[in-house]
Amino acid sequence: MLLALSLAAAAVASIPPRPVVPADVYFFRAVSSLEVSPDGKTLVYGIERADEKEDTFRYELWSMDSGGGKARRLCDEESSCTRPRFSPDGSKLAWLESNGEATQIVVTRAGSRKGRAVTRGAEDVGDYDWSPDGDSLVFTRGDPYVFHPAPGAPQPAGGSKPDRDTVPFVITRTQIQRDGEGFLDNRNTHLYVVAARGGEARRITSGAYDDDSPRWSPRGDLIAFVSNRNATDPDATDDTDIYVVSPQGGAPRKLAGNPGPDVAPSWSRSGDRLAFVGSLRPNDYYQITRAMVVPVSGGTPTDLTGALDQWVASDNVVTGSGALRLIWSADDGELLVPLARGGASWLAAIPASGGPAKEILGGAEHQGLVRLAATTRRLFYTRSTPGVVTDLWTAAADGTGARKLFGPNDDAMTQLRLSAPAKLVARSGGVSVDAWLYPPLGLDPAKKYPMVVYVHGGPQEYDGEYFDTGLENQIFPGKGWAVLRVNYRGSTSYGEAFSRALWADWHDREFDDLMAAVDAAIAENPWIDAERLGIGGWSYGGIMTVWTVGHTKRFRVGVPERFEVDYLSCFGTDQWFVQYLTEMGSPLENAEKYRAKSPATYVPDIATPLYLIANEEDANCPPTQAMQLYQRLKLRGVPTELVIYPDENHSMSEPSHYVDRLYRLVNWFGRHLK
Repeated sequence: MLLALSLAAAAVASIPPRPVVPADVYFFRAVSSLEVSPDGKTLVYGIERADEKEDTFRYELWSMDSGGGKARRLCDEESSCTRPRFSPDGSKLAWLESNGEATQIVVTRAGSRKGRAVTRGAEDVGDYDWSPDGDSLVFTRGDPYVFHPAPGAPQPAGGSKPDRDTVPFVITRTQIQRDGEGFLDNRNTHLYVVAARGGEARRITSGAYDDDSPRWSPRGDLIAFVSNRNATDPDATDDTDIYVVSPQGGAPRKLAGNPGPDVAPSWSRSGDRLAFVGSLRPNDYYQITRAMVVPVSGGTPTDLTGALDQWVASDNVVTGSGALRLIWSADDGELLVPLARGGASWLAAIPASGGPAKEILGGAEHQGLVRLAATTRRLFYTRSTPGVVTDLWTAAADGTGARKLFGPNDDAMTQLRLSAPAKLVARSGGVSVDAWLYPPLGLDPAKKYPMVVYVHGGPQEYDGEYFDTGLENQIFPGKGWAVLRVNYRGSTSYGEAFSRALWADWHDREFDDLMAAVDAAIAENPWIDAERLGIGGWSYGGIMTVWTVGHTKRFRVGVPERFEVDYLSCFGTDQWFVQYLTEMGSPLENAEKYRAKSPATYVPDIATPLYLIANEEDANCPPTQAMQLYQRLKLRGVPTELVIYPDENHSMSEPSHYVDRLYRLVNWFGRHLK
């Protein structure tokens, strides 16, 4: 038997590595969550993977010793489990679990695989936190649905409740819909407290507001949370503030209230201060986010990172998490703050009272899910590079002695050939623009190869020194095409002025930056065929694809995905009315400005064959936008096709759709770049 296994392993090892293909969506694993026990001895981490059989993305939980070693599976295989959190004494572990029903909090004895749900109800639990004594949990949940028939209409027979899917949506608020939620009614999200052993939950906040991110103070007397309690219209502003409330309920007290969004509260270990991520202006999507600290007694927050002109980095950029987390040092003297810089990230240690930042972790990589074991003074985090999805690492609290603990894709990577990008810098409009060029596999400098410019979304996002699980960066080089990823103006990680250059004047600067990067790539790499260029992207990347082919004939083919083209018709059908009003003014008064900035205005200049991709339930970039562009191109005789994925919002929840999409990209680009 051992001989057979050895021969099988040798046979696998003898197979030469192959390029990445679309079906490898099912191959890769990404670390999606991470927590360390209070004694620093145990790690619990999450794995995100695509389940081909059930056609869904699964979220698994695993436990391992903090020094490394064999991992143990937690939670049932048929469930998706996320957001693990140890109780303050480490004796219990909680997580959120969903198995087709509403998401609930499950609590188990630490070290045990199976737990039991301590919440119940038809609405999903959103976020949660432990009480300091470990006896209770605070969590968020939406109000239960109650059907109100039209005045005078007959009541349901026998007092039965009608199916939510069969009754009309009645909308009276300003925000009509939101991606991933659909049409919005007047229900809100509030805080509840439940015993860790289970039982009836008690609501502690109320009102026509959404409450989020509850964090229980170490002293047990307060719960901090985030809420937009704008008296005029919460839908018309993103100005969230930090509040505190008694665990028994009562009137909340505003603790921090910058004019812009304040999010991600984090208590000091002594409970005397609260750190959070703040912004200085409302409805300004281009401004930096700042690590701030405020005394619990009240006062003006101390801005720790504003002078650095950098964004607090996402907790996990690889899996697309928008969450933020600030970490207090073991003695409360410093805050550990992950920051985005030049397409990468770094971990800063900053005095909690203010002062110069000290770099703990950095380099051409992205650190995520940074956690500190205060008792052992060790850091645990994920590390990603363009050639590594996510590995689990540890280091001393000062960043020294970093070493890898675990790589969920180690075996997979030995079977694959990856394209390693080279960073290049272009000049455009007086600024430097970073880009990453992924060469085709098996590059022969004496030959010519096509290049696809794949444009990131946002625009307040960035490409760079991490593995993009979209896989375009690897699949296209495997087909013999280079890929160029450009951090055009509007991208984050380059300072506020660089991002804010787009304010109320979209697309022109981005176009200039994309073209400057294309020119620089061709000038530095003679093997790129300037006559065989493609362009694509989704969301804002899709918008820029349409804009670009409407302003140049240099691209032989394009694939815009999940995009918008006509901002006048977008107003009221997508979720961005606040941004339109803030930057462009009312469409009733500024219609010509809307038209000038709409890619649809330049459709008569498009000759590039375009493959259009949209999602049926997308409230971010509604499919009607792709429908408009498709019919206009069709009537003009421009080669085009349109595919719409059913039951999908702006992102994709069914792996089969994602794989199908990648094959369609390969086929369309391949047809026109031969």
